[in-house]
Amino acid sequence: MLYEIVRMQDGVAVAKEQGGINLPDVSWLDADSALPVAALREKRMALYCTHSDESYEPSDGTYSDEERGSIYQVANALADALEEKGVEAEVSEALHYPHDAGAYRRSRQTAVQLLKAMPDALIDVHRDGIPDPDQYAVTIGDKKCSKVRLLVGRGNQNMEVNKEFALKIKAVADKVYPGLIKDIYMGKGTYNQDLAPHSVLLECGTYTLSKERVMTSMPMMADVLNRAMYGGVTGSAGVSDAKGNNASKGGITQGQEDAPAMESGKGVSSGILWVVGIALAAVIIYGLVSTGSVKGGMRKAGRNISEMTGGLVGKKPRDGEEHDHS
Repeated sequence: MLYEIVRMQDGVAVAKEQGGINLPDVSWLDADSALPVAALREKRMALYCTHSDESYEPSDGTYSDEERGSIYQVANALADALEEKGVEAEVSEALHYPHDAGAYRRSRQTAVQLLKAMPDALIDVHRDGIPDPDQYAVTIGDKKCSKVRLLVGRGNQNMEVNKEFALKIKAVADKVYPGLIKDIYMGKGTYNQDLAPHSVLLECGTYTLSKERVMTSMPMMADVLNRAMYGGVTGSAGVSDAKGNNASKGGITQGQEDAPAMESGKGVSSGILWVVGIALAAVIIYGLVSTGSVKGGMRKAGRNISEMTGGLVGKKPRDGEEHDHS
């Protein structure tokens, strides 16, 4: 249902019903478990927190932490869950104090920086200021968790595509995790969503709800974002990979079975180890500098090291997936 807020009365928003809205068709979700998946390209999302102070009063003892709010823990939990789904997720640890009208102007620079890596989606992670925790408390399955509100800005040229993205997120969530998405709020601002399509603001719980309930929702939210953005099924067995090679049933691309083995030598091995050691150190230092945090830097370094070593160190890349970091 679509509602329009028409006035404020004693501190309460009074809304008028405007009719129904048809959510996107997500019947393809029923086929996810039956169809094999082949990753055809790298998946990437970027996350940041405009309101750096936001915290959860029952867990943190305060609703606002001027040093660094626990909202960053929520953002990193969402990023970790996305990584488990095969989505490269970069979290900016940049701060944007104070929590005032200029916060979005300051976080805009962070968003611009994140967009240099050309993510598929840009996510601003918040928590709401509703005083009633029951507005967000929900039990899904046997898990006590938190609802998530989606916020889309009306004041930008990407509003229509961002609204469609939000509607798709809700449609997927309603199918897979009913009750996870609270609603979609169409605000009059831009929220930096004019910078790119597939931009959305997430209100992850409210300040009177425990942080633990919110963290429990993040793997579900990551699953929904992954399915909504990438469709869940991107290919089938036997299709060509990103390089155009035809994959065999054993997962070996054409020509691999005939690859010659490399002869080893003590001197050559020693030289290679030195080169590899220097390269790995450079990757780690680059990760720390580019993300501005130890956790974010190690996550980024781990991905790059895994790609450099072909999966021998860190998480192994998916078959047929290419990585190109400039």
